[in-house]
Amino acid sequence: MTYSLRQFIQESEAALRNTFSESHLLSQLKPMLEQLLKTPSSVPTEAFARREDRFAMNLLHMPRDKAYSIIGGVWKPGQTTPIHDHLTWALIGVYAGEEREALYRRTDDGSNPHFAKLEKVSERVNKKAHVTVLGDTGIHRVDNTSLDAAESIHVYGRDIGNAERHSYNPITGEIGRFVSGYCNVLRDDEPY
Repeated sequence: MTYSLRQFIQESEAALRNTFSESHLLSQLKPMLEQLLKTPSSVPTEAFARREDRFAMNLLHMPRDKAYSIIGGVWKPGQTTPIHDHLTWALIGVYAGEEREALYRRTDDGSNPHFAKLEKVSERVNKKAHVTVLGDTGIHRVDNTSLDAAESIHVYGRDIGNAERHSYNPITGEIGRFVSGYCNVLRDDEPY
């Protein structure tokens, strides 16, 4: 059975508009994303336009109210993200290649907005059709240690490209702030 990005967007939209519990929503979205990831040629190649300098985030869909965003992510070999959060729920699914992902949790009380003490809780290599589910306190790092490009589909509970988020220095504990943007959209209110 074929399953397209368009079908995934339509079914995700219905689930997002009719489900009010985050855990129930994520349990509905995860199998839909897994189905998309397992379907050959279900995502157009332009969803995975690469950048030479860093991991690329390409906006695939976002409704006008910006309630969620769907991203095509791509890492060339050796590219990595900083340790970071999303400040919303997220599903990250591997479409092609492999991604090494390390999950972290804060062990401090969170009272200092400039400092965090982190503990690495797991690290694994995620392969095709693996979906990571993160709640709004999730912190992770993703990198490509393989010789081939890694491509993934991400679903976030907000306009992730224009949201201020945090990066974490695991050695000094310093918390940075960043806005990732989208590689295929200007940073304004350009229609999608």
